[in-house]
Amino acid sequence: MIRLAVIGSGLRAASLVKLAQEMDPRVRLAAVADPDGDNAKSHLRSEGVAFDDTCFYDSADELIAQADGFDALMLGTRCDLHTPIAVKLAALGLPLFLEKPVSITFEQLAELSAAFSGRDKKVVVSFPLRMTPLCQRVNEIVQSGRLGVINQVVAFNDVPYGGVYFGQWYRDHKTTGGLWLQKATHDFDYINHLLDATPLAIAATSTRKVYGGNEPADLRCSTCTKTELCPESPANILKRGDDGGMGKEDHACAFSSSIENQDAGSAMVMYDDATQLSYTQNFVSRRSAARRGARITGYYATLDFDWFTEKIRVTEHHGQAVDDIHVPVAEGHHGGDSVLIKNFLHVIRGQAASKSTLDDGLLSAAMCLAARESASTGSFQDISVPGRASGIRSEVR
Repeated sequence: MIRLAVIGSGLRAASLVKLAQEMDPRVRLAAVADPDGDNAKSHLRSEGVAFDDTCFYDSADELIAQADGFDALMLGTRCDLHTPIAVKLAALGLPLFLEKPVSITFEQLAELSAAFSGRDKKVVVSFPLRMTPLCQRVNEIVQSGRLGVINQVVAFNDVPYGGVYFGQWYRDHKTTGGLWLQKATHDFDYINHLLDATPLAIAATSTRKVYGGNEPADLRCSTCTKTELCPESPANILKRGDDGGMGKEDHACAFSSSIENQDAGSAMVMYDDATQLSYTQNFVSRRSAARRGARITGYYATLDFDWFTEKIRVTEHHGQAVDDIHVPVAEGHHGGDSVLIKNFLHVIRGQAASKSTLDDGLLSAAMCLAARESASTGSFQDISVPGRASGIRSEVR
């Protein structure tokens, strides 16, 4: 039996617990800590997770006091609490599944790095994109040398559900740390994984030209006089048939003065092997305009891939071949979640090392924080993780 304890049981955590139980019926949800127990139970119920013999606690501290009764931990709170609670869990030495972003400030990054120094081997960070069948196939091609010397990566994330970051709770910048940490943390991680190189410095820009504005900070559609014309009103969303993440029911105004999230961002990253990365994220794209992937250019060939189309194309530069590869997947996060949870179960049993390590999480967060700082100051920012050797990389590919 694996006695799993969960701190912060939202929909994400509940779905991952369900995956773990499907992979291994011996996984028992031993405990849940969540200040809203009814909501936590609702999420578990919606995912089909049994919790008849689960102990529920109102706080993480109450659960931690019973840590002797657990075999593994899953931390799925909102983002601002990832580091403070993880720091408390470090001394327990139990296998830990840690949601991203691992930290949302430079201060948190330093605290987390220090707390897990010498204790980080049992941490699996929630980076499903690097684990997807598509990304792993790309990685095989890159590592085979077929592309030759790689000199540039152009990556993109055009988010079709970007409204969630302006009409729902994700708009709270103090809780999430912003959209570099929410979205780019995944993209920077998979790029680091593919290149197996060390990011040294970053220059970034961000804009908020569509969302935000002068509407009252607490305005909701139900109290607004402009809903007839507003494309984001529930009535117009209903006509369109696609809410783009904004929410089909009454929601917070996406054009209010409280919005801090950017609706577009761009970054350039310098790596230690002289590879250049350019990266863009956009949160106003909708429907089939969605894209997430990259173009990797080498001397011998160029590789293009996109998770939304589930396709890879390799175009040879010095020959005639153009290879199209289709990697269809129907599971969550393009198939990455199941691979991630399988690895976590192996770590719990002592059968494998983490394939998405705390070092990976710290490095990605450091890149995102440096991007946020660069965008706000208009300057190049060095990328470093406090207390860690320069150029930390995952040991497991």
